[in-house]
Amino acid sequence: MDWKSDLEGLRGLRIPAEPGMPALLVIDMQKYFCQPGAPAYSERFSDIIPEVNFLIKIFENANLPIFTTRYYSRGKEDPTSIWWDATLDRDSQWVDIDPRVQIPDTCTILDKHLYGTFSSTDLDRKLKDLGCDTVIICGVMTDLCCETTAREAFQAGYRVLFAADGTATSNDFLHMGALGTLAHGFAFIMDVNEITALLGGLE
Repeated sequence: MDWKSDLEGLRGLRIPAEPGMPALLVIDMQKYFCQPGAPAYSERFSDIIPEVNFLIKIFENANLPIFTTRYYSRGKEDPTSIWWDATLDRDSQWVDIDPRVQIPDTCTILDKHLYGTFSSTDLDRKLKDLGCDTVIICGVMTDLCCETTAREAFQAGYRVLFAADGTATSNDFLHMGALGTLAHGFAFIMDVNEITALLGGLE
């Protein structure tokens, strides 16, 4: 998938300024999405685990903040439950982070019941307490929780770096649509190697 050619000319393909204090947001890399046989499984989701782990290791080695989210349903009244006609109980085994995702002990885990991390957790306060000016987003799904979180981060004043090869959704059409919208008005779209280079190759 030649996403750079497809997004050519959009503002999100510019090279962003080097961040002062970046934070990594690992969105919903749960068994629910990544484990074969799970209700929302797609091979596309498990395929990005190496890229997600690479970013995690960069941030861990540099002692930079890492947050990972876990989606669950509060009940049938949640907007997501109504839309998908499905719930994910908070105590379900599927809520757990996929064991192949190498989340360090220093990672902050945020449980959320909506697409957006900012609107359903206290992430904004935590980032401000740490003095973060930039968020790097990876995980699933590109066009739902990842895109919504990126839009919220932009609205809250953060610079947003969005990993094109570190995010995934159910098909290329939805993936490219989300990347295009974000590149037009919300985020810098980069691959994992470009993000690492911008961070100074910290390892």
